[in-house]
Amino acid sequence: MILLAFTMMLLLGVAALAIDLAALRYDLRAAQLATDAAATAGAIHVDPVAGSDAQEACEVAWSYLLENLEDEGPTNVPPNCANFSGSCPGTERTEPASAGPYSFEIVHPVPNAHDFMVGQPINPDIDGGPCQRLGVSVERTREYTFGRVIGFVAGTPKADSVARIAVRPGEGELVPLLVLEPTQCEALSVRGGGTANTYVVVDSFNDVPGIIAVDSDGSSGTPSCGSNKYTIHANDTTLNWIRALDVPPPDSVPSAILSYALSGATGANAARAFEEDDVINNRIYPRPTPTARRITRAAIDWRYNCHTSYPNYLGIVEVDGCTTGDAPHIDNLRSLYGGPGSPAAFQQWSSTHSCSVTGPINVTGNWLIDCPGGFIVQDGVVTFGPGDLVFEGGVEVRSFGELHINPSPSSDHIVYLRSGDLEKGAQSTLTMRQIFVYLESGRVGFGGGAGTDSLVWIAPLDGNFEDLALWAEAPLQFEIKGQAGNTLEGTFFTPFADPFSLTGQGDQLQTAAQFLTRRLELSGQAQVFMTPDPDRSTKLPIRGVMLIR
Repeated sequence: MILLAFTMMLLLGVAALAIDLAALRYDLRAAQLATDAAATAGAIHVDPVAGSDAQEACEVAWSYLLENLEDEGPTNVPPNCANFSGSCPGTERTEPASAGPYSFEIVHPVPNAHDFMVGQPINPDIDGGPCQRLGVSVERTREYTFGRVIGFVAGTPKADSVARIAVRPGEGELVPLLVLEPTQCEALSVRGGGTANTYVVVDSFNDVPGIIAVDSDGSSGTPSCGSNKYTIHANDTTLNWIRALDVPPPDSVPSAILSYALSGATGANAARAFEEDDVINNRIYPRPTPTARRITRAAIDWRYNCHTSYPNYLGIVEVDGCTTGDAPHIDNLRSLYGGPGSPAAFQQWSSTHSCSVTGPINVTGNWLIDCPGGFIVQDGVVTFGPGDLVFEGGVEVRSFGELHINPSPSSDHIVYLRSGDLEKGAQSTLTMRQIFVYLESGRVGFGGGAGTDSLVWIAPLDGNFEDLALWAEAPLQFEIKGQAGNTLEGTFFTPFADPFSLTGQGDQLQTAAQFLTRRLELSGQAQVFMTPDPDRSTKLPIRGVMLIR
């Protein structure tokens, strides 16, 4: 009987302890979820380059901790986040806090040797520097209910997390439209006319919502940010729209229009981000929301022209160096095709053909189109089969002329213009399939078209320039006028276009296009409906943060 009584007491004690241990496991899981959320939400407010101004990061992390933990009690002792203001020091700063049964630590910077960083080797490409990191820990003391039977009084599960600002190249989210202008108003504007709509709409794709981003802080520039000027502007008519569309039910993922003018950063002018009346009347949807920092052109530079450092962009220090180890593909292309003279194994156009074509021509292979005054397709049909093309001057398709480049693609190719513009007149036809176009100093100027395939431009599917349709850095006005159902697929990178103008009566349907341009202006009943495709775009780090521990 004594043995049985002892055994029963032991069994009851073990069962009681199991119940308390289950409660501890629940506490640990809840604490880990809370620290993960707090660290990532806070880290986005750390300066990605200098790691400074972490006070807001601390305040956001604290609010997330209180929001995501249960039983924190009626009173709490918050961290002194003001100690995180200013420049980032060389040693760690730890701010304790408490709420009910919880004890907290918020840490910035987080050195390599900190307890939060143990468990795996430091990888600078992933982990960044100490000043880019924000650490958060939670510890809860839970008194045992049943474990006291066998002498156990309490348990203290602890969880910690570290997040860093600035994601690695190649990571991020799908942003079909990014306007890069850093300071001016009217960075993204719609100016309608007549009785038809003028709009740009970014649709959702499967479970990916539509996203538009504008980097301007609305602080200055020409056009100035004076009366009736906004960084995102539909210009006061019900026929003008700027919209990003939600993922419909059952997934119901909200869309976003992101504005750096709303960031609260020094110099940012929130009053010039957008016009309230545009939102009230559904001309802008959804209501623009802030980004903590500019998104910048960095992701495109990293992917296609990797350098350890880059020059300022329009006076703004905003592009971090590339650390992927990839090649500077654009620079290499300039060296290969930029001239002077003929690239190796290229045929010379002037030896057999005219620079002004009026009749049918069908050729294949690599060609140097040595026409400094420009290559003109007047009324005829010119077809270039597989091969790269280097033009010494501009390219113009006039009247009812047709220019087809790689029309039946079996591989990707390059069109390189050493000077001049790429132009297509009204009623003419231009098709380029699996083609990357590089313009050294020119612009794109496309007139209208009547045929259903008057403009077809599809980016490469593979290789160094996969998904890149256009790279052109001239500070000129780029223009595409109304087309009859054109097809643009890939990334169109015009970081100095001032503006990129979409005009004219007719559908400007972009089936899988991504635009990154300095300014975008729609007018005269231009109608752009963009359906993004993650497989034909470059992801952009719009959130700029990742969990590393």
